[in-house]
Amino acid sequence: MLVLALVVTFVAIGESSASASELKVGLYPYVPRLDQFKNEITKAWNDKHNDVTLNFIDWDGGYDSYHTEPTADVYVFDAMFFDLYKSNNWLEPMYFSEVENKQDFYEYAKNGVIGQYVKDGVTQGEKYFAIPQLGCSNVLFYRKNDQDLANATNLQEMNQALQQCQYTSDIPPDQRGLMLDMEGGTTNAVLYLDTVYKRKGIYPFELPMDTDALDNQGIDNMQELLAMASYDNATEKKEEEPDRAEMFSKGYGKAFMGYTEAMSRMQKDSLEDIGMKVMPLSQNDSTTSDLFYVDVVGVNPKTTDRANAVKLANLIASSEVIYKSLNKDEAEGNPQYLMPVRPSVMWKLAQEYPKYDEMSYMLRQSKPLMFKLSEESGNWLDQMKTPIKLAARQDYPCGCDVKAVETINNQGAAETICTETCTNHGGWNGQWTNEYPAALEGSVCGCQQCGL
Repeated sequence: MLVLALVVTFVAIGESSASASELKVGLYPYVPRLDQFKNEITKAWNDKHNDVTLNFIDWDGGYDSYHTEPTADVYVFDAMFFDLYKSNNWLEPMYFSEVENKQDFYEYAKNGVIGQYVKDGVTQGEKYFAIPQLGCSNVLFYRKNDQDLANATNLQEMNQALQQCQYTSDIPPDQRGLMLDMEGGTTNAVLYLDTVYKRKGIYPFELPMDTDALDNQGIDNMQELLAMASYDNATEKKEEEPDRAEMFSKGYGKAFMGYTEAMSRMQKDSLEDIGMKVMPLSQNDSTTSDLFYVDVVGVNPKTTDRANAVKLANLIASSEVIYKSLNKDEAEGNPQYLMPVRPSVMWKLAQEYPKYDEMSYMLRQSKPLMFKLSEESGNWLDQMKTPIKLAARQDYPCGCDVKAVETINNQGAAETICTETCTNHGGWNGQWTNEYPAALEGSVCGCQQCGL
């Protein structure tokens, strides 16, 4: 009877008594070279477990499917949704002994995935509910000889260095202004929380549920960021949009805000002259910690092969697989420049690529904290991501380039064409151009206002 009870208990925690012939895998898709991850994971898995096939399925990292139960046996998602997934019982708890090489995690990543396991209303102790894979943060890229930006430690000093309304085109015409992405609703929502956190230092986050409850200074900070860029550069999503990272490495713009993996798209010979640091997001930082996003590997409690699913989750996050996945491949001269959450991988990559040494220094200076929302994150995003995006775009002071209704050949034609073009954009400001990069095709007119 004792043996039978032990078996029942063992199966009850999710262990399957038989192996499946296939595991469905959902990888985080927003990486420079997803196929490199798939290839390295498959090779490492087949070396030890070629009796179980890996089936990589389409998966969005959780950004649009946070109300839908995952179908993959193992999946990588943004840990901003960690508490939501945990509260929905979408994450299989793992004993500490089941997580391999756990001493080789940065503390911010490890601490963020450990939680209390509660069964039948009784707390059973701490377990891992996911395994950290990659990290990232909002990073300011600047040219190392730009001492004003190099020394800027807050948003006010950065504004003094960059100024506002320095260009209105898609891409700056030269080394002026900021480039950044404020297009998506979720992007704006988490940027808002980051700006408020850096000013107030309150964590877990306050999640305002209506526009009246929004932090006015947080919205002002976002508007200030937008005014350092151009409206089109920061908000417009086009099918053939110029790559901000690549253009910055070619000498356009004074600064660029992105993630570390943006360096994979920069010109290799320019990287040595480009500096990076965590983006200043508040006039007066009240906290020495910086928020870092983390991609984590979860195991689906409904998998029919828990044993192999846990092994696969460990393999996806292993130092060997991460190192090989981030390194350059045969076709690409740059590594992926994604940020590892294992110090051993960071150190190994730093021996080959100096930017990883700079990345490591940036991390050590940051005292990082994992970016996590509460279990109400899905409802909050549904309700607030669009209002926050619109609030950040209100009262944009710099005007916009608007594609002219027809090609402009001279100043006389511009007066007629641009007056018509800018009718619904606050009127013409007297400027027009046919030159790249202000106008990728045809002519544009400088209008006083932008459409939200």
